[in-house]
Amino acid sequence: MQDFIAGRTPPELYETYLAPGFFAPFAKELAKLAKPGDKCLDVACGTGIVSRTLAEKYGRSITINAIDIAPPMIEEAKKHSAPYAIDYQIASAGDLPFDEETFDVIFCQQGLQFFPDKEKAMAEIRRVLKPGGRAAISAWLPAEDASPVFDAFQKAVARHLGADLLPLGPFSFGKADRMKGLAKGAGFGVEKLNTVTLPATLPPIEEFVLFDVLFLGRPGPDGSLQPVLTADDPDGDRLVDLMVADMTKELQDFVGPDGKLHAPASTHFLLARNKRGGLLQRLLS
Repeated sequence: MQDFIAGRTPPELYETYLAPGFFAPFAKELAKLAKPGDKCLDVACGTGIVSRTLAEKYGRSITINAIDIAPPMIEEAKKHSAPYAIDYQIASAGDLPFDEETFDVIFCQQGLQFFPDKEKAMAEIRRVLKPGGRAAISAWLPAEDASPVFDAFQKAVARHLGADLLPLGPFSFGKADRMKGLAKGAGFGVEKLNTVTLPATLPPIEEFVLFDVLFLGRPGPDGSLQPVLTADDPDGDRLVDLMVADMTKELQDFVGPDGKLHAPASTHFLLARNKRGGLLQRLLS
């Protein structure tokens, strides 16, 4: 574990191991919803994969703002966005630092499941959307349906680290009816809610396990999340080896000639429209 981390920060690891092969294919699908002239917002932008995809596709014909609550993620995003005109800010999805009716399209790729107050976040997204503006939101299905790789990892986690760690955070909001209910509760009109499945690439099994165990945690006495395994854990490498062995048995069909994992991944894709009348219309009513 110490050799794997080698002084790299979590956002650096995230950008290296997840952004190119796992998030980028879906970011390209989301980016199709924008058009020249749009003012766009990327909520819970992480290392900026959706924002960069938009910038690569549309250049300066659109305006891109991006927010994330984690300063290290924003710093990593800026490192990879030097060629692009993206305005990154540190902010919460539950308190967006923008005026009403600012954006034409708002994107949120795999962030909704982590918001502590999802209703407030959805209300904020609607507040800053122009009348008729659209929100494009994705959230993974449950791990067993979202990805054979994460399904195998989830089973290994339960077996060797504890079933109390499940469901894994990224796959903890995997029910379509919950997403639809949130959108309707915030006053959106749901235009589309479907499952999108795309080929994805993840690192070799050992690197995959070493990366993902770093993000597992249990609540400590003060409520903060405490890591399950750390680089100096004397039993850490043994547990990682056991998990790698389990996943190797289960995922042989998905290991490519390059040693990486090539498997489909599935996410819910919600497209919702702001039905609210414009500010002038409300003032006159």
